[in-house]
Amino acid sequence: MTRMIPPHYDRASTPPGEREVFERLRDDPATGDWIALHSLAVADHPRQIQGEVDFVVLVPGVGMLCLEVKSHLKVDRLSDGQWKLGSHRPEARGPFVQADEAKFAVEGQLRKASPRLPPLPVTSAVCFTHARFQVPNPTEWHSWQSVDAVAFHRTPISALVLGILKGYRDHLAATPNARSWFSPGSAEPTAATCARALDILRPSFEFAEPPKLRRYRREEEAQQFTQHQYRVLDMLAENPRCIIKGPAGTGKTFLAVEAARRLAADGARVLLCCYNKLLGGWLKEETAAEELITAGTLHGFMTQLLPASERQRIVGTDRERWFDEVLPEQALEVLLSDGPRFDALVVDEAQDLMRDTYLDVLDVALHGGLGSGRWLQFGDFTNQAIYYCDGEGIDLLHRRTSSAPTSISLTVNCRNVPAISQYVEETSRLKPGYSDTLRAENNRETRRDWWKTPQEQQKLLVHHLDRLQSDGFAADEVVVLSPRGTTGAAAVCTDPRWRTRLAPLDQPRKGCVGFGTAHAFKGLDAAAVIVTDIESVSDETGEALLYIATSRARDDLTVLARDTARADFRRLLLGE
Repeated sequence: MTRMIPPHYDRASTPPGEREVFERLRDDPATGDWIALHSLAVADHPRQIQGEVDFVVLVPGVGMLCLEVKSHLKVDRLSDGQWKLGSHRPEARGPFVQADEAKFAVEGQLRKASPRLPPLPVTSAVCFTHARFQVPNPTEWHSWQSVDAVAFHRTPISALVLGILKGYRDHLAATPNARSWFSPGSAEPTAATCARALDILRPSFEFAEPPKLRRYRREEEAQQFTQHQYRVLDMLAENPRCIIKGPAGTGKTFLAVEAARRLAADGARVLLCCYNKLLGGWLKEETAAEELITAGTLHGFMTQLLPASERQRIVGTDRERWFDEVLPEQALEVLLSDGPRFDALVVDEAQDLMRDTYLDVLDVALHGGLGSGRWLQFGDFTNQAIYYCDGEGIDLLHRRTSSAPTSISLTVNCRNVPAISQYVEETSRLKPGYSDTLRAENNRETRRDWWKTPQEQQKLLVHHLDRLQSDGFAADEVVVLSPRGTTGAAAVCTDPRWRTRLAPLDQPRKGCVGFGTAHAFKGLDAAAVIVTDIESVSDETGEALLYIATSRARDDLTVLARDTARADFRRLLLGE
């Protein structure tokens, strides 16, 4: 895939045609060693104070292309010779002249900065991404210098660019004046020449993306891609009872919140709940302005049902029995006495609540019950069930409905960059895996470092915290996750620079990196995740925790594992 510089474009200011060209160059697998500069400013332009080239594409061994992109739906050449593009006013200087002037400006800049640079085959072309453009036997440009909407959408962009450059090389070979500097067998530009041209046209200091802008772009990109799931909401609205299945990163939580908001907007009283405390807090914050939505953990809801005098303090060995049996029984008594409280039920991470005692409470709290009431259950029923809900899973819910609920599968990853989604697939036995990953690659390597002693792991943890900080990640964008609780690497960190800058996830502090267990962070995500204390991945629980922890990372993932776990990772990668 092409190395795009810069690696992202501004969605608000980039025309649709340029977006398509950018994405196709970036994603075409046949452009492995190519470089493309987008929106290259040209200070010394032959006609303007400062010009701009839509794309400069460097193809090692073939040539350089200055590409002008036009997104207009209609292109006309008027009888007086002027060009009319879309609704713009006619002008004498057409797109091919613009492209040619940009080419001459780029060539001049290269010669001025490096007179010894080898002669390069540099040409220009125009791509009409949204309009037909068929001119037989043109005299003012070569036929290979234009690409219209039909060719653009029928042909890979790698083939289109190579076709333009081949047309130019054939033209040079047939031109006597060019034989003094061009040979058909020339391998210019070489990779080294491309690197030198890149350094001249867009020096490395332009590559840096300010941390605040990077953070804004990451958040905007995540929101943009999550909106891909909106079409599912229409399906949910048409079906009173739905089970929505999907692996981590497919937008389940986003859909749960939006579905709850839509139900509330229609006047329904909605219970939006989950098992996990941190996720419950987030759901509550997200819907705080919605008066008809009661959001949080199911256990929090059940506790609020009880009179203050009857709320038991959880201590010692009674904790599990209290949450699984006593609290649901007491809450059920209140609900049976008072009657249903909600018109609709939305459950996130539903796989963790598939227990008869919990479903009894939900059944009585909902008008019509689970059998005929309105509900949505979102969950990863094969990969994240780590709370052992009697081992029956989704079958418990099916048995409580009079007719089979609608089942919807989410398969498109809209959270992780491709390198992370691939890592998650390779180490988690996802069946089925993701059908697609919507986010663009960010050229950040997914890391797995091995340690032999806790001291070695401490050094690795500090190294990666320093790395993320120097890369511009804010403290609240980074999370350290571990299968352990108070004995995890971050919890016992002794580094003088970091020990006061690490805070438990349930006790966040401004300017601190959060740490906690993978269990606690279920349903949430972070820009960067460091997974620590992986000593083995030898059973289903270990595999599920690794899957949950690694899939939380949106942009940067690091796994710190003991070297004795190498065999476990090899087994996972081989699918054994």
